[in-house]
Amino acid sequence: MRLTRFNLSKPFDVSKDQVRTQTRRSAKIKIQRGLIMTTVNTLRRMPKLGALIATAVVTLSAGSVSADTLDNIRQSKILRVCGVDGLLPYSSSDASTPGFEVEIAGKMAEALGAKAEPVWVSWDALIPALTSDRCDAIINGLFITPEREKVIAFSAPYYASGETILVRKDNDSVHGLADLNGKRVGVLAGSVTVQHMENKKMGVPEVYPDQNTIILELNNGRIDAAYLEAPSAAWVLAKDPTLNIKIVDEFVPDERFNAGVGLRKGDESLKKAFDEVVTKLRDDGTIKNILHHYQVPFFPIAN
Repeated sequence: MRLTRFNLSKPFDVSKDQVRTQTRRSAKIKIQRGLIMTTVNTLRRMPKLGALIATAVVTLSAGSVSADTLDNIRQSKILRVCGVDGLLPYSSSDASTPGFEVEIAGKMAEALGAKAEPVWVSWDALIPALTSDRCDAIINGLFITPEREKVIAFSAPYYASGETILVRKDNDSVHGLADLNGKRVGVLAGSVTVQHMENKKMGVPEVYPDQNTIILELNNGRIDAAYLEAPSAAWVLAKDPTLNIKIVDEFVPDERFNAGVGLRKGDESLKKAFDEVVTKLRDDGTIKNILHHYQVPFFPIAN
C-alpha cells in the first residue's frame, strides 16, 4: 500500500473538481460491486449454469473445428498429408517412385476435390505434427491401435498388412503355413514371425539378422521359404525382378493390422468424408491396384 504524507502545518486544499472525481469513482465502485454480487447470487440460484455454458462452448468448438478443416481443404484445394520421406515402399519424395501410401493419398485427395501436399516428418513426429495442425491427415501406413485411438481418430481402414510367405518361383507346393512343415524357413531375428513359427510348430525357423540375407539364402536355395513382413519383402522383389523368388499370393495371415487415415479428434466432418472415400477406393479396386504395382499383397481388412 502506498502511504500519502500530509503536511499538517497547512490546511487541506481540496478543489471542487477533485470532489466530483472522487464521487464518480465511489459510485463506479458501488455499481461494479453490485454487478458482481448480482452475478454471484444468480449463479448460486442456478448451480448448473456454469456447466451448461462450458458444455455448449466445447460442443460448438468441436463442431467448428470439424467444419473448418474440411471447408479449408475444399476451399484451398490442398490436403496436407503427414508422411515419412525415404520409407519405401510406403513413401518417398522421389516423384518417380513415390511409394504406395503417397499414391493412395493422391487418390484420396482427388476424391475430396483437392491435391495432396506432403509434409515430411520423422516417424515419431507423425502424430504430434497432426495434433499441432501441421497437416490435415496422416496417410503413411499408420496402423489402428487402442493406444493411438486415445490421441487421434482414424478413418475406416483402407488396407490390412501382415506377414507373407516367399518361395522360389518353381515351388508350387506351398500355399500356407501348414505346407512349411519340415521345411527350412528364413525369419528375421526379433520379429513376430519367429514367435509365429514356434507357436504353430510349423517349419524349421532359420533366424537371420537382416532381411537381405534371408532373400539371398532363399534365392540361392539354402532355405526353402521365407516368412517376412509383406510390404518390405514385396519391395525387395519389385526392385530386383531378376530374383528367382515369388510371393505366395493365396496366403492370408491370421494376424493382420488395419491401416487407417489418422485424423484429429473433433474433425468429424472430415472423418465422415474420408470414410466415404476410403470405402469407395477400397471397393472399386483402386487401392488394390496401387498395392499390386509395388507387389504388395492386398489382404482382407481384419475384423
